[in-house]
Amino acid sequence: MSVKDIAGVIACAADEIGRQRKAEPGETDCPVSLYFYGAGLVSEKQKSQMTEILEEYFPGASIECASDLLAAARALWGDTPGIVAILGTGSNSCSYNGVSITGNVPPGGYILGDEGGGAALGRRFMSDYIKNLVPERVAERFRERYSLKYPDIIGSVYKSQNPAGFLASFAPFVIESAGTDRYCRDILTENLKAFVTRSLTAYRKDGETMKVAVAGSIGVVCREYLKEIGPEYGIEFCRFVASPVEAVADYHSARNRK
Repeated sequence: MSVKDIAGVIACAADEIGRQRKAEPGETDCPVSLYFYGAGLVSEKQKSQMTEILEEYFPGASIECASDLLAAARALWGDTPGIVAILGTGSNSCSYNGVSITGNVPPGGYILGDEGGGAALGRRFMSDYIKNLVPERVAERFRERYSLKYPDIIGSVYKSQNPAGFLASFAPFVIESAGTDRYCRDILTENLKAFVTRSLTAYRKDGETMKVAVAGSIGVVCREYLKEIGPEYGIEFCRFVASPVEAVADYHSARNRK
C-alpha cells in the first residue's frame, strides 16, 4: 500500500472518529492519545513516516507507532515479561520484557518461513496434493469441497495478488480433518513443531519451562495440539487470544487511567 493509499484510509478513519466524538458531550474532535500498530512497522523510518501522516489528521494528539508484534505482546502480557507467538495466516514471535521487544526470530514470510501459520500448512498440503501424495480418502473429500484443478492452483499461487491467503484458506480443512485422519494430524503437528524448533526455542534462557502466550486464529484453533507438543520442548502454552485488538485497547485504557 502506497503512502497516498495509507493517508486516504487514515483520512476516512479521522472523519469517522470526529463524528463519533462530536456525539459525546464535552469531547473534542481530536483524540488526546493515539496508538497505531501495523504489520511490518519495525524501522524508525517507517514509524516516522506513519507518525507524520497521523499528525496531519490528528493535530495535537500524542502519537505512538509500533509493530503489530508489540501490540500482541502488550495484549498478551501487559507489563509482564514473556514470550509471544503469533499464529495466523503467517507466524511471528518475540521475547518481551514488559516494555519493549527484546528479541525476534525473523518469520521469513510464506516462502522462506512462517512455520506454524495457515499459509505454511496450506502450502504443505497443496504440495502433497498436486503430487498425489495425499491419501485418497482425504483427497476425495478435498475435491468435493473445492473442485480445484492443477492450473487453478498454480495460477493462484504464482499469479494472484494474495498467494499466502490462498494457501492459508486450506488450513481449516486440514485442521478439521486432523481430528479423524492421521495424515492431516501428522502434517499439522509437523507444522507446529517446525515453528517451535525454528523460532520459539531461540528464546530459551535456562532449563526452566518457558511460558508462551499465543495470538492468532490458527493458534487458538490449534491450542490443544500446542499444549500437547509443548512439554516435549519444555514449553507451556499458557494463554490464547484470537485477536489482540480489544486486549491492547484495554491495556492502553488502564495505563491512561493511572
